[in-house]
Amino acid sequence: MDVLQPQITSNEALTILANHGYRATNPRRDVVELVMQQTRPFTAEQIVAQLPTTSRASTGPRGQRSAIGGRPDPPLPQSNGHPAYVVGEPGHRHHLICSNCGYVVAFTSCPVEPVVAELGQSHDFAIQGHNLEIFGLCQNCRS
Repeated sequence: MDVLQPQITSNEALTILANHGYRATNPRRDVVELVMQQTRPFTAEQIVAQLPTTSRASTGPRGQRSAIGGRPDPPLPQSNGHPAYVVGEPGHRHHLICSNCGYVVAFTSCPVEPVVAELGQSHDFAIQGHNLEIFGLCQNCRS
């Protein structure tokens, strides 16, 4: 299984944001710097709470999904039902998520791809994407 580690830098994230039409304002730079330090799933509200002079608009989900979270699809669901984001390079990936502490392992192998292809074919459905989030307990929480 391929495991992704956050490899994207703050400057690369700002470049991706610029490519999506977002200017590199000082508040946005502050948000990107703080986001890049996150090692667990986070919400926009958590980032705003840590940067009280930054507005919610600077941490908007569209910008996070396209550059910071790297996901064109909905935010990462947590076991408590609240959406969150993870830092990582853009691209197709799935996640193992600890229901207790929130630890996330991202992986790029896609075990459901054959099922998705078969479903699309058998139902004459043009599949545009899918998500796979697996919840359980990490090694530390099981100890």
